Amino acid sequence: MKKKLMEYIEKFMCKYLGTEVLENVVLSLLKDLVKKTGSKIDDEIFNIVFNRVSKESDVK
Repeated sequence: MKKKLMEYIEKFMCKYLGTEVLENVVLSLLKDLVKKTGSKIDDEIFNIVFNRVSKESDVK
């Protein structure tokens, strides 16, 4: 049941949401995860990924 629900959600998101929306969802989930863990390595990884994505979106 859970597997079918996840497949449905994945198909729905890929079909009806654009890549920018999905990127924003993933980034907001990453931000929440980093805030909860409080680990330095998580902060460093997040900053590297977030800065790279934000620079790419500024270029557009």
